[in-house]
Amino acid sequence: MEVRHAPGDPRRVVLAEDTARGTVAALLAVPGAATLCTLWAGGAYLRDRRSRGSEQAA
Repeated sequence: MEVRHAPGDPRRVVLAEDTARGTVAALLAVPGAATLCTLWAGGAYLRDRRSRGSEQAA
């Protein structure tokens, strides 16, 4: 059985016969999408926190 891993992350592996372009793209895209969602949610939280802080200061 041959397995392949994402560059830079040997913990994420797939079977070699499942490494069509779509599978590899999904293997690499999922962590990137999760990172972007986390950054977006953190930015929204900080914006909300700043606007509440300026309301309380007034």
